[in-house]
Amino acid sequence: MLPCQTGCAGYQDGCHKHCPVWGSLQARQKSQREAKKEYLRYHSARCAQTLRQLRAMQPHRLGW
Repeated sequence: MLPCQTGCAGYQDGCHKHCPVWGSLQARQKSQREAKKEYLRYHSARCAQTLRQLRAMQPHRLGW
């Protein structure tokens, strides 16, 4: 169900394909998704780097 289906007075079946309001909503959601992905990529890389540094500081077990 489309969010505009209940609140839009000019709703017709399939009208969302050409609706400027729907297009702007989709564009806004896409930019939010991309921002979240970029945030996760950045922080995943930082966490991985920190883990590598912490593991490198751990004493290594001697192999007998």
